[in-house]
Amino acid sequence: MDPYKYLKIRFNPDGSLCRYGEAPLLPAAPAGEPVTVEDDQGARRIAVHSNDVPLNDATGTGLRLFVPSVSGGHHDRLPLIVYFHGGGYVLFRAASEPFHNTCTALAAAGPAVVASVDYRLAPEHRLPAAFEDAADAVLWARPHAAAGRPVFVMGSHNGASIAFRAALAAADAGVELRGVILNQPHLGGAERSPAEAASVDDRVLPLAANHLLWELALPVGADRDHEYCNPEAMLARVGAARLRRLPPCLVLGRRKDPPRDRTRTLVNALRKAGVAVEARLDGAGYHAMELFKANCAAEFTAQVADFVRRHSSADTGASASAGDVVGMSKL
Repeated sequence: MDPYKYLKIRFNPDGSLCRYGEAPLLPAAPAGEPVTVEDDQGARRIAVHSNDVPLNDATGTGLRLFVPSVSGGHHDRLPLIVYFHGGGYVLFRAASEPFHNTCTALAAAGPAVVASVDYRLAPEHRLPAAFEDAADAVLWARPHAAAGRPVFVMGSHNGASIAFRAALAAADAGVELRGVILNQPHLGGAERSPAEAASVDDRVLPLAANHLLWELALPVGADRDHEYCNPEAMLARVGAARLRRLPPCLVLGRRKDPPRDRTRTLVNALRKAGVAVEARLDGAGYHAMELFKANCAAEFTAQVADFVRRHSSADTGASASAGDVVGMSKL
């Protein structure tokens, strides 16, 4: 298979990419989008307001903020989830339909404020650009954590790998996180794992496309054993002492996800370092199924919302309301 055709990309004369098959970009919805949420109180409709705000003017990055309405208009303290979308470091934006919809659902189900980071894409901006943008997002979240708001970092697919780097940056910067959520981390290595060897004709992340994504994302001249790709190289560089500073982690995986062997390597290293890890790696289906199947999306949203609720319960200081983020975002 031609991985360029599969990914629907081609090079422009200036070396940038033409991405001609991407999902639509959805506008922000300051007036709110109605979402149906089912919980102990039955089915309820919640409006989720969204707006775009700058993150770093020098790099052109931004955030799309998703803020749920609370019944009666009274805002209790809501957790903040700093979210990184998927796309192999090469595809999609915070405004891309699948990830906009995911963040809308997460904000309603939490309820939580979700800050989706519109980080720079490769190959125009190769790694570590996305990791640097993650560090900017952590600093943006610092005042919310300092005010007592429960703050989480979360990512899906390659966004999970960015979220992991964001968690390390938070620990280095003294930003208190309540938890880290890693959904199907996109990891790799030069020597094929058994799962990767079986993924030649994978329906979502076939081997040739996977290799091309890494070729476009990694620094020029680097192979897939680089620390930005291979978890063993990354873990050796980070070290157990630094890992030990991470908060509780929820790691999600799927039975037919090509990077699943690498995910187990990461989980084992975290546990060995003493990090509290909830690993649910036996989800049904393939890579990114929560973007394609309603039942997988509902299960995924419920798992994340449950983790966020359980780790937001401790009272660590001053109350912060959803209005703080609303005001900051000019919603």
